[in-house]
Amino acid sequence: MALRFAAFMALWTVFYYSVPSLHLLTWTVIGLGGVGAVLVGVRRHRPSSRRAWYFLAGAMLTLVSGDTAYNLLTDVFNRVEPFPSIADAIYLLTYPLAAAGVMLMVRRRSPLRDRAALIDAVILTTAAALLLWVYIITPTVDDRTQSWTSSAVSIAYPLGDVMLLAVSARLATGGALRGPAVRLLLLGVVGLTGSDVAYALVRLYGVWHVGTPADLGWVIFYVAWGAAALSPSMTELTEPVARGRRGADRARVLPLAIAALVAPSVLMIESLEVELRDGPVIAVTSAVMFLLVLLRLYLAGRQTRELDNRAHTRAMLRELKYRAYRDSLTGLGNRLRFQDRAERALARAQDCGGVAAMLLIDLDNFKEVNDTQGHKVGDELLVAAASRIAGAVRPGDLPVRLGGDEFAVLLSDGASESAAVALAERLIGVLAEPFRLSGAPVPVRASIGVATSPGGAGGTEEVLFRNADLALYAAKADGKGTWRLFEPSLYDAALQRLALRTGLDRALAVGEFELHYQPIVELQGPPRVAGFEALVRWRHPKLGLLAPGNFVPVAEETGQITPIGAWILRRATADAAAAGFGYVAVNVSPHQFSGGGFVDTVRSALRAADLPADRLTVEITENVFLHEATADALADLQRLAMLGVRIAIDDFGTGYSSIGYLRDLKFDVIKADKSFVDRIADKKDHERLLRGIVHVAATMDLAVVAEGVETIAQRDLLRDMGCAYAQGFFYSPAVPLAETSGVRAAIEMGEN
Repeated sequence: MALRFAAFMALWTVFYYSVPSLHLLTWTVIGLGGVGAVLVGVRRHRPSSRRAWYFLAGAMLTLVSGDTAYNLLTDVFNRVEPFPSIADAIYLLTYPLAAAGVMLMVRRRSPLRDRAALIDAVILTTAAALLLWVYIITPTVDDRTQSWTSSAVSIAYPLGDVMLLAVSARLATGGALRGPAVRLLLLGVVGLTGSDVAYALVRLYGVWHVGTPADLGWVIFYVAWGAAALSPSMTELTEPVARGRRGADRARVLPLAIAALVAPSVLMIESLEVELRDGPVIAVTSAVMFLLVLLRLYLAGRQTRELDNRAHTRAMLRELKYRAYRDSLTGLGNRLRFQDRAERALARAQDCGGVAAMLLIDLDNFKEVNDTQGHKVGDELLVAAASRIAGAVRPGDLPVRLGGDEFAVLLSDGASESAAVALAERLIGVLAEPFRLSGAPVPVRASIGVATSPGGAGGTEEVLFRNADLALYAAKADGKGTWRLFEPSLYDAALQRLALRTGLDRALAVGEFELHYQPIVELQGPPRVAGFEALVRWRHPKLGLLAPGNFVPVAEETGQITPIGAWILRRATADAAAAGFGYVAVNVSPHQFSGGGFVDTVRSALRAADLPADRLTVEITENVFLHEATADALADLQRLAMLGVRIAIDDFGTGYSSIGYLRDLKFDVIKADKSFVDRIADKKDHERLLRGIVHVAATMDLAVVAEGVETIAQRDLLRDMGCAYAQGFFYSPAVPLAETSGVRAAIEMGEN
């Protein structure tokens, strides 16, 4: 649109010079065309500050009004070169209106103080002012043929030009000359000043006529400002711009250098004449320019230092950001990096209807490596594992180390659940290969939890991470060295564990635990109940009666098993004494040996119940030998044996059994696990294995209790192989204390 306007105005300009008789009409069309273009541009582009453009339109309107008045005086009223006249009064309003509009743009473009740009503008304006002073103002003042009114009006024009040049120079130096609008605006100022200078020179040395080439500057003024308003970039003239950088400063060097040479050039020209007319003015101007240049150099140096400092600060910030998002040991990303990427990945997945997927990886036996081979080897393992993980992921995936031996992988955008599962399987294999650390191979396994964003109740990074953590927990529960995919049932189970965990303390305080007893029956000879095994139950107010498998693992995780175990000992010994059990067997968790004091707990329970020590059997699992308090546990077992307490090893053969423990420690009973008993009637290898256990026990003078006996065939085979005791549903499930006497009577009155 700006180009079409310029072409239209060019045609009218040709018409203006071609048909002198229609000067009044054509000139008015040109002037009002520029005013109209500004108003149309403001309405069309809606700049943030319309007032600045309205001031410019007002300046153009006063100029065209002055031209119309002048043309009316000459063409209609036949006055010859009317000066000064009403036209000049209207003309002179152009400069304050134009300066006000440009100054508003300066304020909008440069809301912060820019001293360097201000000094540049002053330097350029000073040079222009010197030229106008020497060649227009001084000759006008010295012209004795003019009245003081004519001289004052003549001087007002160059002074107005100086004012407009000053604000225009500030506009040009306050921001880069980007976009056609600002360039057209400055071109219009140059055209206006050029015609004003031509008008002043003609007034000094000749007679002014309308329609001369000197009018072209005003035409350029109208056309350029109208085209500037019609350009879409006109909105940039009232928008803030960043301060110029070093490239912008270099672009100013040539205009400033030319401006600085004006005073010496004028001095040289006048020195060639007979008389040096403006020596004092030139000297003062030279001094001012020198001081301004010095100040500008100082500001340029300071700006350079500021830019260098900013560049250094940005480099430091980049380095700090890099370190903030990087794990210092492995070089992978860290938790902060993972959270940042995960939030963005989830947002993109939600926008496009996709999923975000992650893997949570834990090295299963890292603690053993760290404890047995030292932290240095542990760090080597972490670095090597990180390298394998980074080498196994796909391009675009983000592997990170979250801390300790825990890693994670955030899959790239667009990854599917199947891709996450495939990566988990690949990593299980990659991490299962032995690591060579400090020259020795170290076997390591990993457990992995897999989660995708639609798999939970929300779409946040916390939910995604929680789901992966629950899947990892399930993978470890499956035996480690494997992976699990999150499913909602895992979350439900976690909620149940949380409910159990929070209710355990209350349950002990309000008496929600109770003991049931399962008989242990002699196999050799007539059936006789030798004792009872105490099995804890939790009568939960909402979930009903819970078996140990539902809450004992939670109690072991939280450490609540220790006070619960102490309560079981006290209650079981008291019940055994009151009911006249032959003996009572109590299961003991490895955690109860931690911190010492277990033997004192047993001694106190026996004393309170007035139960002989040989009527208490403490059942421990083989895991006690892998517990971190193994040394304390072994010492406590020896002290219990010295007290006379019988010790049984429970679930024998299902863990890390060692004949050495049977030899070195004083065990009294071996409890053969139910898994050995289940198939002895139809699986010969099961029968042979159990016969071997019974034979080993007999040679070491240990009694064997077979667990999980459910059929007559199982009972008969156990009796035939010489097993001493049995327990299971064949005889009775665990029953409350009040029912134990009836159960015992029923068993002992039964068939042999």
